[in-house]
Amino acid sequence: MALLRAARAASSLSSSLRLAAPVVQKRSFIASAEDYGSHLFKGAVADQYLAKQGLPAGLLDDPSWTKTSADKVAAAVMEWANDKGASVFTHWFQPLGASGCRHGMSGQVHNAMFVFGNDGKPEWGLSGKELLKGETDGSSYPSGGMRATHTAGGYTVLDPTSPIFLRGDTVFIPTVFTSFYGDALDEKIPLLRSIQAVSKEGTRLLKLLGYEVGSIFPNIGLEQEYFLVPRKDYYRRPDLQLTGRTIMGKLAPRGQEMCDHYMGPLNPVAMACIAEIQHECFMMGIPLRTRHREVAPNQYECAPFFGTATTQIDQNLMVMQIMDEVAARHGLACLAQEKPFSGINGSGKHNNISLGTDTGVNLLNPGQVFKATGGKADVFPILMSAIVRAVDTYGDLMRMSIASPGNDFRLGACEAPPAIVSTYLGDD
Repeated sequence: MALLRAARAASSLSSSLRLAAPVVQKRSFIASAEDYGSHLFKGAVADQYLAKQGLPAGLLDDPSWTKTSADKVAAAVMEWANDKGASVFTHWFQPLGASGCRHGMSGQVHNAMFVFGNDGKPEWGLSGKELLKGETDGSSYPSGGMRATHTAGGYTVLDPTSPIFLRGDTVFIPTVFTSFYGDALDEKIPLLRSIQAVSKEGTRLLKLLGYEVGSIFPNIGLEQEYFLVPRKDYYRRPDLQLTGRTIMGKLAPRGQEMCDHYMGPLNPVAMACIAEIQHECFMMGIPLRTRHREVAPNQYECAPFFGTATTQIDQNLMVMQIMDEVAARHGLACLAQEKPFSGINGSGKHNNISLGTDTGVNLLNPGQVFKATGGKADVFPILMSAIVRAVDTYGDLMRMSIASPGNDFRLGACEAPPAIVSTYLGDD
């Protein structure tokens, strides 16, 4: 009955075009270029602390440091954390089936970075072993009960392809999550394996074409669409709170028929929220460059610069968590579900992808490929043919790994693409 009363009281939150101004403390979110990535242990930020441990600049770009310099890198991370006021670390991973099921869609256990000395007094410390590996329960995740509790140990192992970052008093260490026998218990291990496979077969193909490269890796740019709605109205909708979408009620009296929301001036209340989101991301080295209104009322979008697939996916998960938490501070609720409202656009996460070489050549850019191969005109068409062939042959496997039940609510209507996998190379 509560749900029915809520549905009658408010037809659809999407009709609420005016966001009530919440009482929030005014802050300035103008950052300098030097602040970018100051909470990311990478590049110049990391190099100054690595140098104190006698380690060379750029060490973290080579994953072999995990076997040779773990203790010294851990000491550098510890000093950096102390300088930033952090005293806790967590192995941050992505359990299987976590998408849409948990806040932040990630798993993490926070541990204070202190140990007891021989005199019994606590002192700051982070060992190389703690940096590289952790152990936790691997049973209580949304996996359908596939793991018995008495044999369900799970192990976190540092992912050197994604940089360590800091938020609040906590150092986040991106990791994979695996069983004792190496079974993937997370979303990242399959991703890393697929990247390895693409690199192996891609370099083999290019070598046969007379173009030798060291490795190939996917670059992506994950756009993120979302809705911002008044939090007081959000609390009046149990369906929205429990499922992320409205499941009953009336259609909004005015939707997106006038096409007047897309690319329009940002609402001041939403603007203050989005500015704080961008500021937090800026400090963490998340390159959110674009922000704008989307098609549906109260719908917005942010988009980053391109980056490597593993880093971009990690950053997108943190972006969604930051959006949710910052919106609450501004009296708003952030909805990242695919189709929260009926009759208007849903929110997509457009995944713009390209393949790059270790020398910086974009293999989906015919001009760059032509120049890098010394004028060979057949390399790019062969690469594109291989991609189209892969989509045609393995489309079922792609759908199994990509699609989720939430797609059914969005695809096929309101500007969303049809629920098929297709390729389009133009009319020429």
